[in-house]
Amino acid sequence: MLLTETRAAEQLREEGYTVLRGVLDVEKDIQPLIDEYDVVLNDLIERLYAEGKLPHKYEGMGIIDRLSQFVADHGDDYFDHLSNYVNFSDPSPDRPMYLHPQMFNLLRSPRLLDAIEQFIGDEIAVSPLHITRIKPPENALSEKVQRSPNGMISKTLWHQDLWAFQTDADETDALTVWVPMVPADEENGCLLVVPGTHKPGELAVHCKPTEDRPNFKGIPDEIVPEERVTLPADPGDLVILNKLTQHSSLMNVSDRLRWSYDLRYQPIGQPVGQAGRPAWIARSRSQPEREMTDFEDWRVMWRNIMARESKEGVEDHTRFSLNSPLCY
Repeated sequence: MLLTETRAAEQLREEGYTVLRGVLDVEKDIQPLIDEYDVVLNDLIERLYAEGKLPHKYEGMGIIDRLSQFVADHGDDYFDHLSNYVNFSDPSPDRPMYLHPQMFNLLRSPRLLDAIEQFIGDEIAVSPLHITRIKPPENALSEKVQRSPNGMISKTLWHQDLWAFQTDADETDALTVWVPMVPADEENGCLLVVPGTHKPGELAVHCKPTEDRPNFKGIPDEIVPEERVTLPADPGDLVILNKLTQHSSLMNVSDRLRWSYDLRYQPIGQPVGQAGRPAWIARSRSQPEREMTDFEDWRVMWRNIMARESKEGVEDHTRFSLNSPLCY
């Protein structure tokens, strides 16, 4: 903690969340990534169409509408190509991942790093646990996707982020930085948090999908406190969450896309809790030469992770409450 605590740091400490308005530069941080997605999505659609896997090319649309329609129609099959999350269950060494320069640039944006120094100091590592969420209108999704509990394309259910860390990272000062790429509001599915739920310092009951409840994963709604706060946010804003704060998203009942990233940061040297996947240094005031500054180094790091996991194997370490009667 800094010698002088900021108001945002105080709110994060007391309530488990805070919203920083207008931190990112939309033209420098957000728009380049949107433009990059336009190219990457176009290449993916062209390839799939040439292979006979798509009936048309989604022509005549801007990038936001095209991305929304493609994910609504085919996200269940091809979302990994657009996602910066690597599933633990896929052992392929060449599994798809969104490994492109502007994604790397967002992760190490100097404006983002400046903002989170007030929470974790100026020796900042990027956790390998980051998640892309591209959520078309719910009524545009197939029934299968609507029922899926993964929360990357459809509604995100109640959870605490510590659920996705191994126990060695229980004391790590991991910070979730939620970045909207388009306006997020109550209609298209902004975040919902319960203030103060980080204070008990415990992982709540987190259920695994079961035969009886195949479409549910996370904290049962009946044990989530009633004081729930919506967090609308615009591009340029950052929503900061404690790893134990209970949160979810509203359903996208609008006719607009909701697109965001869950990025995670922690002080250098603290346990990562991601099954051997390393954190990498985005900022070090004391040893700036240790910072990862080259996109190619980041890309190679992830390809090496995938190759190692393909050879050695890796088990999903998410912490489900397997014996809780609330889950059945």
